Amino acid sequence: MKHIPCILQIILVTCIALTACTNEIPYNEQAREPQLILNAQLTAGAKENYAYLHLSEGNRIGRVTQGSLTLYINGKATETPEEISPEELCSDLKGTIDDEQFEQLLRNIHFKKFRITSELHPGDHIRLEAIAENGTYHASAETIVPRPIESLQVDTALTYLREYAGDVLYRQYKITLKDLPGEKSYYRLDISHELQQLVTYWTYRYDAGGNLVKEQRDTLLTSVPMPKIINREDIILTDGHPHNYNDEENELFPTTRNKYNLFTDNRFPDASATLKVYTPTYHTEPPYFFNYIDYHNSQTITVSIYSLTEEQYRYQKALNTLDDENYEEVLMEPVSIPTNVTGGLGFVGADSRTQFVLHIP
Repeated sequence: MKHIPCILQIILVTCIALTACTNEIPYNEQAREPQLILNAQLTAGAKENYAYLHLSEGNRIGRVTQGSLTLYINGKATETPEEISPEELCSDLKGTIDDEQFEQLLRNIHFKKFRITSELHPGDHIRLEAIAENGTYHASAETIVPRPIESLQVDTALTYLREYAGDVLYRQYKITLKDLPGEKSYYRLDISHELQQLVTYWTYRYDAGGNLVKEQRDTLLTSVPMPKIINREDIILTDGHPHNYNDEENELFPTTRNKYNLFTDNRFPDASATLKVYTPTYHTEPPYFFNYIDYHNSQTITVSIYSLTEEQYRYQKALNTLDDENYEEVLMEPVSIPTNVTGGLGFVGADSRTQFVLHIP
């Protein structure tokens, strides 16, 4: 079995994002023929989805200078997705670095990113066709948007978990879902946080007459911490091997973790199940404001269950292993990354999500 080079693995992990296929991405040390890489992760109901084009040149990633996409939904050409300019991709850095560095950053962008605005629905047959370098490369991929689960309930509470030499406060979730009946189902759990800080403070200014005026103002600060889900106690997310913090610290032979929180309905076909996981409390201190009067902290927590196709489950399972800090290629079984792209490399997946939103004052 042949495998892709390290740099190509990094690109594929990056494009998941930031997600029955029998093909595998081939790699031949002697083969240097460039191939187009098409990656996309499409979510039903999302206002925007994104697709990426890279160019594989043997064991390195080349530059895509020209590319276009066409989206077909149920056999009909629906959209020619808009290419996102390098300036828009790097807009957050504009003004934070000097102009020469910014221009150098733009020149170092070798891939193409496209914005897809067509709304997708469960059951849609999706086909993406990519053409690059004036027709030199032509790649395509097809998938079906799966059905979402219909029932999702979440209970939460604060509790302590053993960590290092003491107990640390975490938020516990008990997530109850009902399996899609009559079919083999594949899922992924995600929990996202948005923190809001409302600060009331004094400001000072001089009026037209030169008098010092004191005014009260409010500002809202928002941050989105990187998600961290602790699933080690759950029998489904650990595939029947629940454990605790001490087990992880003292194990002789490290094993890969279910970082992407993937699971199947093997343990609850056509029935309900409850997942038990934890996240940090993400408590925030008042920001630095001179003479601030009042401060309120709140957060919005979104618990999502994504329904996946079997192909996408296998793809994300492979990336989960490659992206795990405990994965040792020398000691563990080699990982083959599935691909559903014809005429190139990469993966195009689609999912449907069901969400439960919690507002924590």
